[in-house]
Amino acid sequence: MPNSDSFVNWFRDSSPYIHAHRNRTFVIYFGGEAVLDDTLHNLIHDFALLNSLGIRLVLVHGIRPQIDQRLKLQNKQSQFYQQLRITDHTALQCVKESAGLIRIEIETLLSLGVANSPMSGAKISVISGNFVTAQPLGVLDGIDYQYTGKVRRIDSAAIHQQLDLGHVVLISPLGYSPSGELFNLSAEQVAT
Repeated sequence: MPNSDSFVNWFRDSSPYIHAHRNRTFVIYFGGEAVLDDTLHNLIHDFALLNSLGIRLVLVHGIRPQIDQRLKLQNKQSQFYQQLRITDHTALQCVKESAGLIRIEIETLLSLGVANSPMSGAKISVISGNFVTAQPLGVLDGIDYQYTGKVRRIDSAAIHQQLDLGHVVLISPLGYSPSGELFNLSAEQVAT
């Protein structure tokens, strides 16, 4: 059976990589664009597969197009300077709504496993939390970024604790200051 032989050869070729990456942590960033179309279902399938191979996952998602859509519904326009959103109070509300909805959608899909596939019923546990401490970006080049922030610290010990318990960690591009303020962050910066 040539099909069996090719599968066995493929599996033999893959096994060193599976062994090398088992119990390793992957931080994976994906933009908000991935949530807008069917790409998310393919990503979820890939995440479920990686998880089943023993890879510890930290997923960081973006929300830029979702924020833009919400602002547009309010007849507001996004303001950017040097590719960073200037997050005023109205935009911050859109950031919170977008992050919450996207987080829930991703958690829901991961909780399903991957229906109609060998990964169906995989029981993937997803944890989100306030793992990111932020500070205001402040005024740069005379531009006040308001509620746009930058990463001050990542609570990597708490993230590793959740990974050790077998959870997938899902992080939104939000950060909290020690005084309780919320900041919109660059998802790429959070992931790196």
